[in-house]
Amino acid sequence: MRIGTVAIIGRTNVGKSTLFNQLIGKREAIVEDRPGVTRDRHYGLVKITGKKNETREGKDQGMVVNVPPFTLIDTGGIAGEDDQDFQTQIREQVELAIEESDLVLAVFDAVSGVMAGDKEVVSLIREANKPVIWVANKCESQQASISAHEFYALGIDDIFQISAAHAINISQLREKIRERLSSLVIEGEEQNIEREQNLKITFVGRPNVGKSSLVNRILGSERVITSSIAGTTRDAIEIPFIRDGQKFLLIDTAGLRKKSKVEDNTTERYSTLRTLRALALADVAVLVLDATSGMPSDQDIRIATLIHERGRAMLIAVNKWDALEKDHTTSKAFERALKEKLSFVSYAPLVFVSALTGKRCPSIINNALKVFKNSKDRIQTAELNRSLKNIFESRPPPVYRGQPIKFFFAVQADIAPPKIVLFLNHPRKLSDGYVRYVKSSLREHFSFQGCDLKLILRKRTEKSHNEESSRN
Repeated sequence: MRIGTVAIIGRTNVGKSTLFNQLIGKREAIVEDRPGVTRDRHYGLVKITGKKNETREGKDQGMVVNVPPFTLIDTGGIAGEDDQDFQTQIREQVELAIEESDLVLAVFDAVSGVMAGDKEVVSLIREANKPVIWVANKCESQQASISAHEFYALGIDDIFQISAAHAINISQLREKIRERLSSLVIEGEEQNIEREQNLKITFVGRPNVGKSSLVNRILGSERVITSSIAGTTRDAIEIPFIRDGQKFLLIDTAGLRKKSKVEDNTTERYSTLRTLRALALADVAVLVLDATSGMPSDQDIRIATLIHERGRAMLIAVNKWDALEKDHTTSKAFERALKEKLSFVSYAPLVFVSALTGKRCPSIINNALKVFKNSKDRIQTAELNRSLKNIFESRPPPVYRGQPIKFFFAVQADIAPPKIVLFLNHPRKLSDGYVRYVKSSLREHFSFQGCDLKLILRKRTEKSHNEESSRN
């Protein structure tokens, strides 16, 4: 048996994302009191057991909750976008969500009453012939609760009243979902409901560089909405993906603009926070650049710095290469210039791709696997020390006050990114240039491509080193 799937459907601004957040028990979807904030399908796992203890009248009062896990899908509003192309793509995403669901939650706004978009929702669900729970949201007041009865005029047989914003009747709705799902025979392959085992690959970059198009090309379907208009993606969209038995979680994110251009308390501000959160959780970050823009902009460099400082395994995908590629020397020249501009992340492999034609797009996954493996590698202590001893002996560091700077030994303290602790007699006197030399020399000996290499310098006296050596 596989776990069930429930899709939340409705016109814009009826509270679908608020309900989504309530049901999964955390703030995953962006919520804002204006239409059109959600566009893509957003997935969450409802896995809740326990007991509610709210005391406010009308809210969940001590009801025991025991809901088997199920996948929940948040969707964009069926009607409400001014841009017709966006509206068409959103509707396609909604139809796909309905198709893959076992149960539909049709959400209406009790305060606004019946509107044309609600009729479209009812029609779409009836055409799909899916089991449905009809939900009237925003029923926190007596007047709204009375107005909810207007939706019976749409020909529905039962309306379940809730307030997602005030957590009214949410546990009862979970119980109703549980009852409906348990009555359905859900057959299919066993699913692993824990996403933590998936390799998380987060795509980041400026707006309109082609992140969503690359994700769609890798998946082989129009999974996320794309457009030439900057800012199309507004949330971090997680898409499970399996290739050759390896489980991935591809995360498409909103484009990052310069911080000074993003106003507080706006959808873009929340989108930026979600992108940063997705980056923090990533195993591998793919920095997407636009080849037609020429060399990386200041914002591209800022984003690369962000990835570097957070220690994520990294690769750089230069998109729209089909519009620039002339011959085999073009990429070489571009790569040299790019490495110079982004010298601080020169460890990141470059992939020249085209989301439009699909050229080299599979290599993104191949490289992501490689750099992830490199970031997790541990070097045997004896082998590490042999290499470092040779590095220091072949090119000794400058002397300090007439005394040579001596290397005693090293250990690898951590992975992802690899952290190596070096014990020296004068660690603070080792120049930045020499540290860079040690890093680059280590990269020649070991596979650290795609991840930063952290060197931590610690003081060690020759006397204590000799004493410890004699004990051993």
